[in-house]
Amino acid sequence: MEYRPPDKTIKEQLLPDNIFDYQTQLDQVLLLSLQQEENKILEQESTIINNYNNETNKRTELFKSLLFDINKVSRFDNEVKEIYEIIEPIIQSYCFQYIETIELDSITYHKIFKVIKGIRTNKNNIEILKSILLQNNSIS
Repeated sequence: MEYRPPDKTIKEQLLPDNIFDYQTQLDQVLLLSLQQEENKILEQESTIINNYNNETNKRTELFKSLLFDINKVSRFDNEVKEIYEIIEPIIQSYCFQYIETIELDSITYHKIFKVIKGIRTNKNNIEILKSILLQNNSIS
């Protein structure tokens, strides 16, 4: 019986394990992506807050002189004081963007503008007030 000679010895080398490098790179890319998204969200929030503050300031400026004029007269006239107590919270709600308009019953609406008409103020202020105070024409 004849034996065959042994095979030639082969030396093999395993390839380096790249999975760790791949995972590290993937983690870095994911972290970078999350940071970019967070920065984008912060920028959007900042823009929204700035827009809100600008609009609030703009609306407050619109009604500043009207409220001042009514408040000045309300110290001496109870009817004007009553109107001031009605419209001041409405105007504040409008300025802080809680409301855009509000409907009032016909009696209150006419009373407000009848009293305000007698106050010395810019007519444009009254027109601006009319844009947020609406008259409810429905019959109850």
